Amino acid sequence: MPSAAIDPAITLTSAPGKVLVVGGYLVLDRNHTGLVVGTDACLYSTVQTRELDLSNAARTFSSTEIPVTVTSPQFESAWWKYAFDLKTNALVQYDSADQGSNGFVQVVLQTTLALVNTRSPGVLQSLLEQRASSPRRAGLKILLTADNDFYSQRETLEKAGVPLTSQSLRRIPVMSKTGKTLGNVHKTGLGSSAAMVTSLVASILVHFGIVDQSDLSVDREQRLAAPKSLQLIHNIAQYAHCLAQGKVGSGFDVSAAVYGSHVYRRFTPAVLDAAMSESSRISEVVQATSVDNRGWNSEVNPVVIPPRLTLRLADVDTGSNTPSMVKKVLQWQNANSDQAAALWAALDAANNRIGQIWSQLVEAHTDDRCDYDRAIDWCSKHPSFEWRSAVDTTGSPAHALLADLVDGIGKVRQLQRELGENAGVPIEPPKQTRLLDACMSVPGVCMAAVPGAGGYDAIFCVVLSPEAGDAVERLWSKWDEMSVGPLLAKQASSGVSVLNPALYPYLTAMLE
Repeated sequence: MPSAAIDPAITLTSAPGKVLVVGGYLVLDRNHTGLVVGTDACLYSTVQTRELDLSNAARTFSSTEIPVTVTSPQFESAWWKYAFDLKTNALVQYDSADQGSNGFVQVVLQTTLALVNTRSPGVLQSLLEQRASSPRRAGLKILLTADNDFYSQRETLEKAGVPLTSQSLRRIPVMSKTGKTLGNVHKTGLGSSAAMVTSLVASILVHFGIVDQSDLSVDREQRLAAPKSLQLIHNIAQYAHCLAQGKVGSGFDVSAAVYGSHVYRRFTPAVLDAAMSESSRISEVVQATSVDNRGWNSEVNPVVIPPRLTLRLADVDTGSNTPSMVKKVLQWQNANSDQAAALWAALDAANNRIGQIWSQLVEAHTDDRCDYDRAIDWCSKHPSFEWRSAVDTTGSPAHALLADLVDGIGKVRQLQRELGENAGVPIEPPKQTRLLDACMSVPGVCMAAVPGAGGYDAIFCVVLSPEAGDAVERLWSKWDEMSVGPLLAKQASSGVSVLNPALYPYLTAMLE
């Protein structure tokens, strides 16, 4: 893309979606880890300082309040208007499209603006000092948008009379309108709330200079040089996401939105205890989210999918109730502690093996690229059940690792099914087993499984070539036991980033 000067009045940030490749259920426990992959499908937050017309405001603004308008144009009736009081650090919603509220947005604004006002009081005060003719006042206009993959496009394609294929999805305009309200849209499980919270927190912190925009560069080396900026965004986003949900979850989805692809070990929930009430004092929130708070003991070890391996995702048109599934698994674990401990240990070892093989494949590519490419080329043309028997013939270390990867994901799936059967939860139900086995029989497919907590709503595959990806998609299109549709998203290593708004004119146009 061409370079252009960044308009200082507009801040644009993005945060990726996530796929928990292995580690479902175990990632809730700090004794275990999960391997989470960030996607190139992102949520975007655009913040602009501008004069807002308050002539139709349903309230009178005091001299210490700034107006904030939030719009999510991909949804029906999705705008909310707020007033933030610099004197009390209180945020109130005074209007919306349907008189409803958006709990996640409201919590993020309340938390992040209060922290900005506490850490650097002058930056928000300057908005009050900007001259504007009544009834106009300087405030914030915020735009929240998402790549299409976060929401099911099935209905759009059905109305257009076109097949559910990648080719059809590519013809849909970027950030297309869903035709649904936010509460009625069908999500695809990429972690939209965590990505939205993270992008919104980051955009506000950057907009007011709490975080330098260069610290969120898409350049990996620059990001590694600014760990405290990412840590601050992480801490605030985790806190806001937990407060909006009303509970402290594992946090892997927010962590993926901040850091991108990595092996994740959760933080100890007690770090947020003092701040988890909506009546918590701002001093408690400042302390809880501080980068100097040693209670933030989560671990993030960056990973990349090995060269020439590509993540492919599918949305399955059958829903699962993830909170109910998690509850049942934890109930079984508590009631069968010895059996569960043994199964957890076996799953943890199998999960860790996947990350180890990925790292070994990256090393194999570095050590002997010719051998690596030969192995990928051969395996791309053969189904995975033939790979192990051919290792002795090829004598290729990379080939052996690819066979190990097939065995490894098979072991993970076996143990997930065992856990599901024990807990009475459909982690990999028979319908999904048949679909995944069929995917693994396609030449060039090295991994296929249900992500996260499992269930009926999604699967992922990892393929060795574009041809293998196309073949998998053809299998999905002909699958008659369930409706399986592709997503366009693939893996991406980077996390939350600052973007140049001049390169996204369709977003800046939405601000008008």
